Amino acid sequence: MYLSQAATAVTVTENDTAIQPDLFSRYLVDSGAQASLDEIRRRSADFIAVDNRRQLNFGYTHDAYWLRLEIQSQLLQPKLWILEFEYAYLDDVSLYVVRPDNIKEMHAGRYVPVSQWPVPARNAAFPLMLNPGEDIVLYMRVVTQAGMALNTRLLSADQYALDNNQTVIIMALYFGMLIALGSYNFLLFLALRQKTFLLYSAFVFTFGFAASGMNGIGPLMLWPDMALTGFADRIVPAGFSVATALAMMFARSFLQMQTLAPRWHRFLSMAIPLWWFGAALTLFSNVQHALQIMSVMGIMTTVTLLATGIAALRCKVPAAGIFVIAWTLLLIGTALLSVRNAGLIPSNFFTVYGMQLGSAAEMLLLSFALAARFNDLKRQKEKAQQALLDTLMQQEKILEQRVSERTSELEKAKMQLQRQATEDALTGLNNRNGLRQYFSQLKKHTPQDEVIALMLIDLDDFKPINDRYGHGAGDEFLQEISRRLQDIVQENDAIGRMGGDEFVVICRAVSDEQLVHDYASRILSAVSAPFCLSNGETVAVGACIGICMRYLHSETLSTLLRCADEAMYQVKRSGKQGILLDHDQDFPDASAPAQ
Repeated sequence: MYLSQAATAVTVTENDTAIQPDLFSRYLVDSGAQASLDEIRRRSADFIAVDNRRQLNFGYTHDAYWLRLEIQSQLLQPKLWILEFEYAYLDDVSLYVVRPDNIKEMHAGRYVPVSQWPVPARNAAFPLMLNPGEDIVLYMRVVTQAGMALNTRLLSADQYALDNNQTVIIMALYFGMLIALGSYNFLLFLALRQKTFLLYSAFVFTFGFAASGMNGIGPLMLWPDMALTGFADRIVPAGFSVATALAMMFARSFLQMQTLAPRWHRFLSMAIPLWWFGAALTLFSNVQHALQIMSVMGIMTTVTLLATGIAALRCKVPAAGIFVIAWTLLLIGTALLSVRNAGLIPSNFFTVYGMQLGSAAEMLLLSFALAARFNDLKRQKEKAQQALLDTLMQQEKILEQRVSERTSELEKAKMQLQRQATEDALTGLNNRNGLRQYFSQLKKHTPQDEVIALMLIDLDDFKPINDRYGHGAGDEFLQEISRRLQDIVQENDAIGRMGGDEFVVICRAVSDEQLVHDYASRILSAVSAPFCLSNGETVAVGACIGICMRYLHSETLSTLLRCADEAMYQVKRSGKQGILLDHDQDFPDASAPAQ
């Protein structure tokens, strides 16, 4: 709708503090950007009235745009006002204040050194001293490689200072938060060596650096002397484009969809090189094309990551919900700013700072998402460590059991070897080595004045059993003899088989020869008793027993055996089956053959 007041002047009164003069402005396109002020003043009739605020957004253009604004002062005294352009990313802004007697010229914008700005601020701003009752005409010339957005505000000096302080506080909070988030996650990367934290930190720092150029903070504070260099033109398009590529890499690393959604993971992997190619193009294309590439990449990144996040959410990827909300808030914030710049919604705190609020919320939520992912990874790591610990403990138990079983087997094998070394294989009695060990232990743990008796038993008529019934029957008979000896021999005494049909009994703690002789007689009776073989045949043998009775400490096993052997052969020479006892001279003679 055409507004009639567009042709009238802006009236400034004592009660006014902030005025939006857009609907009172007229604009003119200077094709080729070569016209001078005088030429433009002569073309005043060609200026086009502004019907609504969004009409002052002209997009990308190589032309210069002129604004014409008449101001009528109804002030009672001189007062300083500030004319401010709302869009910070303007290259060259010139203001001509035309009074009847003079014309004042001022310049600001990215291509003008900060030292030459009439008001050092993040947006192009110009001071206007309005006198009571005067009429002035303002001509504003704007050239920029970015989108041509020419919305302005007319503020009293006090109101401008108040708004500027509010803006400084908001920007300080915004960029301070970005620095804090980026630094914190970079420290987490140094501590944990997780690539996701590094990518997020790089994304935050790159986005913040580019945003400082777009918001006018960078040219004002970071690179004030680079206004006329080509590098300053590349900071915003290259910075935001690199940030979008880093955002794609961060999303692929953060969502980790290789298993749950491999197609989306492959899509991101193929898209990332294209994003880096687009970022590289912003360094070599002309500035306006670089800004257009940046805009396209920003839109594509937001849409792509939202779609990827929704797919991850459906696949139940951890923290995918926070990821989707974060990018949705950034989209909403950017959309609010764009719609507000188009004049479709009024200017307020949320619409003016929509991009800052959206990006701040997005990065804060992504940091929360990283924390959630970190906690999830920590839980998974702890779970894996616990599982590994349980496995190790189980393996340790199995190993202990196997070691115990192996040790038991080795002990059994050792005992078996010891038995084989000390026991007779046929009868289970002590063999010669077993008797030797027994005697050695006996001498070690027995008082020196103890007397022992060693009996050597030799069977008579055993060979005919082997010859007539076979060696199996002979072995069976020898085993029977060993059982009879075990039954009759006292518990503390030792029994052994010397080999063939010879047996040995070592009797401890003896002092009476008659008792020893009676002991041997019982043994002789047990050995001589008939025995029925397994084949049904009954056999019987006699035995000759030689006994050597001595003090234990003064003898060896060999001497005792030799002594008993001599006594046993004396019995054999005197006739079959008898007992002969050989004793020290301290003992009375008891050696009489028993028939």
